[in-house]
Amino acid sequence: MPDFAPALAEAQAVLAAALAEAGRREQQVAAVVVDRGGHVVAAARMDGVGHLTLEIARRRAAAALHFGEPTREPSLRLGRDPAEAAQLAGLGEILVQPGGFPWRDAGAVVGALGIAGAEDDHAIGDLAIGVL
Repeated sequence: MPDFAPALAEAQAVLAAALAEAGRREQQVAAVVVDRGGHVVAAARMDGVGHLTLEIARRRAAAALHFGEPTREPSLRLGRDPAEAAQLAGLGEILVQPGGFPWRDAGAVVGALGIAGAEDDHAIGDLAIGVL
């Protein structure tokens, strides 16, 4: 595992893929890549996207770190478990909604990608994380 994962160049490539896909879909997004400690490695916000959307993307990435899987499935599970949903809602650092993706290196989660602002956050993020 590299000392700095995700590396800045890789993070920027994933962000570029996310922005390109959002543009192709005629949508605007904010995208954030965090390291395994939840610290921002790189972030981007397309023109016209509100500044809070960037924070939503960061919190979705943090949720992907926590669960170790794309946040679509945990968000569905929480819909069936109000007690756990209420418990997690109190944690301001994570947001369990579709749009978060773990970043893996040699099988280990070393960071995450978060996407927010579009109708297709999950599809955009899935394509972007796939460039790795």
